[in-house]
Amino acid sequence: MYAVFFEYDITTYRLPVNPEEIKVTSSQAIKKFETLSLGQIAIPTHMELSGYSFDCELPKEQYSYVEAMNNFKNAMEYINIFQKWRNDLVPVRFIAGRGSQKDEMYVDCINTLVLFEDITITEKAGEEGDKYISFKLIEYKDFKRRVKEMNATGKISKKATEEKSPKSNGTYVVKSGDSLWAIAKKYYGDGAKYTKIYNANKDNIKNPSLIYPGQKLVIP
Repeated sequence: MYAVFFEYDITTYRLPVNPEEIKVTSSQAIKKFETLSLGQIAIPTHMELSGYSFDCELPKEQYSYVEAMNNFKNAMEYINIFQKWRNDLVPVRFIAGRGSQKDEMYVDCINTLVLFEDITITEKAGEEGDKYISFKLIEYKDFKRRVKEMNATGKISKKATEEKSPKSNGTYVVKSGDSLWAIAKKYYGDGAKYTKIYNANKDNIKNPSLIYPGQKLVIP
């Protein structure tokens, strides 16, 4: 069982119905050469960008099996959001966890920036208003930021790799649309450091992908 989230501009959107499976593709780029003594040889050069694909339902109303009851959006609201992201040519954070729906104990297994390479929308006869959507996502790497961080030697400068200090210490009260990733981005300048906040609040957070408005978190 999967729980799937998209995050953009410090707002988290959970898909209302969990996909049955998520396919992850990972390929290695290989160059082939012909040699006189050995014949053809293959040399690995780098890992290509990962791809993610899955299908899910976007219902028109809050059916009993909808997961995101508190922040429900109907099918067209979701589709408009996805299309805007594509039209704006922006990367979006893709988070997918798996585990027990009953206990709401999900484990982060995918947490990365992606681009919407392809979206296919289907409406079935007799289910007018409900949409079935197929996603094809591709991993995004911020090459512009990496170029800026490179020094004259072609290596990432020490300054660029230094950990940013939090803007403040103390506590934070979760608001609607928050995620640990967004909170870590706000305080540390890097959403990937969300584990620091999670580890400091394990008595208050069962699952780092699921936090709720009103929760008071310690910011270490």
